[in-house]
Amino acid sequence: MSKISSFLVVLAALLLVSAAPAAAEDVVVTQYKADPSGAAFAVAIDKGFFKQAGIDITGVISGAGGGTSVRSAIASDLGFGEVSPAPVISAIEQGQDIKIVYLGSRSLADNVVIVMPNSPIKSVQDLKGKKFAISNPKSLGEMTAVLVFEQAGLKPDDVQRVALGSLSGALTALENGAVDATSIPGILFLARGGESKYRVLLGPKELPLLPPAVGIATSDLMQKHGDKLRALIAGRREGVKFIYDHTPEAITILSRIYEPLPPKDVETLVRQLVEAKFWSEGQIELQGLQNAVRAMKYVGSLEKDVDLTKIINTSFLPADLAAIK
Repeated sequence: MSKISSFLVVLAALLLVSAAPAAAEDVVVTQYKADPSGAAFAVAIDKGFFKQAGIDITGVISGAGGGTSVRSAIASDLGFGEVSPAPVISAIEQGQDIKIVYLGSRSLADNVVIVMPNSPIKSVQDLKGKKFAISNPKSLGEMTAVLVFEQAGLKPDDVQRVALGSLSGALTALENGAVDATSIPGILFLARGGESKYRVLLGPKELPLLPPAVGIATSDLMQKHGDKLRALIAGRREGVKFIYDHTPEAITILSRIYEPLPPKDVETLVRQLVEAKFWSEGQIELQGLQNAVRAMKYVGSLEKDVDLTKIINTSFLPADLAAIK
């Protein structure tokens, strides 16, 4: 082969590489179809916001929750995930090379604390000496419980926390009178009958500030593909803004994600969360994460305080969101 021919072959190969589209990426999002924290991803994918920002996110891998979701995010091709903060903090304390890079959702507004309609319990203070169902020890449900008790002026051990192995088990125990109250995600609450079956003791706007979801990234992603991370955060931010600014259309998109929940129930849920300012555009609010650390210490999943500033990296956020509140 002549030198000219060789040059043309190399040139053609380079042109093919440069013309190839960016590979599509999937993201790990905890309990994607059972927890509305990840709703912005569904909207951003549907509206093309990720592609506009410079990254082709086409699918969501639903994490199983807890440490499993954190491990899945770390092991994923992208090295990114939106997961609960408690297992992230635990993983970092155990030496995992990851950082919290944005706040996903701000509060426990996607949950409700419920009792049965005929219960004599009229306030959280009435739970003193009673039984509160949780799925598992050290779970988000148990952390929710102790912060709810604290907010009402009770000590964590003023109410007995009973682990039932699952949220369904907690509901069954409540229905059978084995426990007096529990907290469950709003999607499950609506799917199981909502206010026609249970009485809400604390609604979305009354629950403590504890972020159900944060964005995490591996050092490899931050150091080698910071442009991808910035694009991902930017695209998700547009998804959040769309939920707030175009709520009816966002509800239509999310109704497909949360099937078989009826569209009217999805509308109820989303409008409640919009009113509660549930989704964050990404700016870190330190108080919620401090509450998470305190709750982790209450339930025994953390022995000491954590310097949160050392496990957060806000440099990939847009300039107007980079300051920690």
